[in-house]
Amino acid sequence: MSPEIQLAGIHPRSERLIELTRSYERAKASWSQVEVQLGQETREVIKLQESLGFKHFSDGSLDWQDQLRPVTRSLKGVESGTRYSRWFDTNTFYQKPIIVGKISAGDIDPKNFLRAELLTEKRGRKVTLPGPYTFSQLSENKHYKNYADLLFDIAIAELEIIRRLKNEGVTLFQLSEPCLVYQPYRESFRDHSEVEQALGAIRSLVREKPGDFLVQTYFGDAAPLLPDLLDLPVFGVGIDLFETDVSSLSEQEKTSKALVLGVVDSRESFVENPNWIAATARKFSEKVDARDLVFASNSDLKFVPQGIANQKLEALSKASELFEESR
Repeated sequence: MSPEIQLAGIHPRSERLIELTRSYERAKASWSQVEVQLGQETREVIKLQESLGFKHFSDGSLDWQDQLRPVTRSLKGVESGTRYSRWFDTNTFYQKPIIVGKISAGDIDPKNFLRAELLTEKRGRKVTLPGPYTFSQLSENKHYKNYADLLFDIAIAELEIIRRLKNEGVTLFQLSEPCLVYQPYRESFRDHSEVEQALGAIRSLVREKPGDFLVQTYFGDAAPLLPDLLDLPVFGVGIDLFETDVSSLSEQEKTSKALVLGVVDSRESFVENPNWIAATARKFSEKVDARDLVFASNSDLKFVPQGIANQKLEALSKASELFEESR
């Protein structure tokens, strides 16, 4: 069976939708105009996934302003501040959450996470959420004295969001945890005890049905943490092959987990050649013997124009076929 292809986060909006959104913010367009365009482009993203043979469908999260905001707005004890911070080393920004009290689940509206009415009933549904560690690291904490308490309260609250989304037919949750592997924003490098706390929070979040989760890392080298990540009770683990030192992995490591290979670069407009993608995946599979492989971008494709993002997905689909033919 060919490796599955998946969206790894937010898909880019078209120039038309970007301009309409800006016009709305300047009171030059109505929200109904924006909503019509959002619906049309969401349908186009879903149709593209269908044409490429996806098994788990995302709606593209086109109405997400940034990767954290839908979660922020679903939590008590967290406010959306006016401060914007750079999203890692990209040219995009996110609204920094401010933790002002004990975190718990608040008013959870599934429509803020998923356009379920536009998705087919016949396919699995996927939603990408920030993992509890990354959410905590990218927030401003004004309440918690004990970091472990903060981390686990986020996990417990996110679990309530996940339960609500399961009622909408979501069958696969990607927990994005770039902060586990990307550290330049830190004044001091995290120690192993903090890593253990982060992994413990993930375990508490996935405990009810581990097979519904994959943990995605990106923008950093996952090799040093890969044994710990593969020990998590989840369906799969994702790594950024543009940042991960594959040569440092032990020979023929074997895992029962699925491995999500971030093998097209979300921060580069160059469209990778399908033959190169397939060859890169083959080299990786010589180092790590995984139960299943999933081909994806290393992170959200929102950093490149929509046309480029679509071409990258097409390249992944073709590479999956080439990879299977070479087995």
